[in-house]
Amino acid sequence: MIVLSLLKEENIVIQITMNNGIYDEWKAEQYTDYMYDGKCFIIIKGEQWVGIYNMDSIRRIVIDK
Repeated sequence: MIVLSLLKEENIVIQITMNNGIYDEWKAEQYTDYMYDGKCFIIIKGEQWVGIYNMDSIRRIVIDK
């Protein structure tokens, strides 16, 4: 299994757009880390997974200030 974890910088926003056009936006205070394991994109707050997105349902992920 491939696990990619990136440490969050200050004021980084994650925008996840689904195939149906609906999107979620995660502001810096809503998460502490995120990772991609090859099948899912996961949002983490502390030690808890607070968002799990199946990559088959995602059109794009933007990580930006």
